[in-house]
Amino acid sequence: MTRRETAVNEVLSIMRDYQAAFESGTRDDVQRFVHLPVTYIAEDTVQLRDRYPFDPEKLRQHLNFDHVDMTSDVLHIDETKAHVLITGKRKRADDSLIETVESIYIFQRRDGEWKIVAFSGVRTPAADS
Repeated sequence: MTRRETAVNEVLSIMRDYQAAFESGTRDDVQRFVHLPVTYIAEDTVQLRDRYPFDPEKLRQHLNFDHVDMTSDVLHIDETKAHVLITGKRKRADDSLIETVESIYIFQRRDGEWKIVAFSGVRTPAADS
């Protein structure tokens, strides 16, 4: 396996663990996948945060979502950075669609650990999907 393939596999493994934490964990569970400060690009601001910007427990309650069908594609990667395209469908327990989310995540490898340093997403309600 090449170094690139190894790095891609490492990043995709982290994305799977991040998704699991987002679906069933707390903000602290999700934050362990993030280098702080983290950059979040919102609708009309760019925020540099000392804490993960969302509480997944509150988000799950607010949206009534149970799970996410997600794909992660590593667009670009080298030994210290990765750009990952995320396409997801947030769904209720009955598998009905709530919304689609398309996001870009930027990872950095620091001290041997890949973690998220920046992200931005576009959410589209099910009615508009």
